[in-house]
Amino acid sequence: MSFAELLASFIGRTVEVYFTSNPPIIGTLASVDDCIFTIQINNTYYYNPPVIVTIVADQIDYVRVVA
Repeated sequence: MSFAELLASFIGRTVEVYFTSNPPIIGTLASVDDCIFTIQINNTYYYNPPVIVTIVADQIDYVRVVA
């Protein structure tokens, strides 16, 4: 089982993505491809819609599934 296949089983759940030199990204896992995945994060401003963030799998340290 590849990392992408394992991560795809958690689509729709809250995840935390950790990087070496950047703060973590917390949001809902939206989609998974072979080398990229997308996370929907809530914008910190009141009436703005959620933002979709695309992450390259090679750039992360680890992913924590929260809920």
